[in-house]
Amino acid sequence: FAVSVELLPSRGTAPRLLRNKVDFVCNLAASGLADAIDVTDGSRGIPLMPPGDFISVVRQRLGWNHENGDQLELIPHFTARDLNIMGLQSRLIGYWANGIDNVIFITGDPPKMSPAYPRSTAVFDIDSVAMIRYAHAHLNSGLDFGGQRLGKHRDPRTHFTIGTGFEPEALNSEREFGKLDRKIDAGADYVMTQPAFRFEPLGALEPYRSRIPILVGVAVLTGLEHARRMNEIPGVLIPDEIFERLARAGSAAEQAEVGVEIAAEQVRWVAANGWSGLYLMSPSSHHPVLEVLGSGLS
Repeated sequence: FAVSVELLPSRGTAPRLLRNKVDFVCNLAASGLADAIDVTDGSRGIPLMPPGDFISVVRQRLGWNHENGDQLELIPHFTARDLNIMGLQSRLIGYWANGIDNVIFITGDPPKMSPAYPRSTAVFDIDSVAMIRYAHAHLNSGLDFGGQRLGKHRDPRTHFTIGTGFEPEALNSEREFGKLDRKIDAGADYVMTQPAFRFEPLGALEPYRSRIPILVGVAVLTGLEHARRMNEIPGVLIPDEIFERLARAGSAAEQAEVGVEIAAEQVRWVAANGWSGLYLMSPSSHHPVLEVLGSGLS
């Protein structure tokens, strides 16, 4: 049962914010409650520190190196939004050189900056299915994207373990499952779902559980307003029962406590029902993570 915790890298240059994020990684590793940190790539379409750079900062500050290894698996999300196909290959070769061998390929959110921000263009030369295929059939076979050998030495292959995403509540479920089939056929090694606040849609994944490991997404709600915002995201559906529980809680602090309780219940359900793992998301603040995992996995 694998546990991965999502982390958003820093957006600006505040030393304290970066230090807090690195400290969280350190504390999570020491807790023994998680196996991996997955680092988002421009989540919500805003400019954040690239995940590979953040991983380098974590390793440098915590003294994780080739000799003593990483205490958590460090997994960058990898989108097709910001780089053309030549740049995508270049970044993956850079990951290989820096010992980053586990990558989650996602198409990525389009740029969503304020009107005052300079216009940013999304590239999207290829989608996540094609990225998986190029990493698996080309780089992991010792070939570049054009089919040329990556080197003349005995073993020019990369060794990427390839993750991908899935939306249980996708508006077009037929299209989403078709894409999942193509991702698996292209060489994906495991799947991480978007938040599943209802368990019924996960039943449709039953035939896939023998084909590929699936980590079920759990998001920690901070309160009623946060739940309302989440419910507006296409592909996310929060049941009335959760809104009612949050509304009954009263104060913001009490609502946050209920959000932790709900997430811990979801963690227990995922662990008890034989899924391959858990993908925990905690927006903005990482404070609830250890509490949710400690309660849900005890």
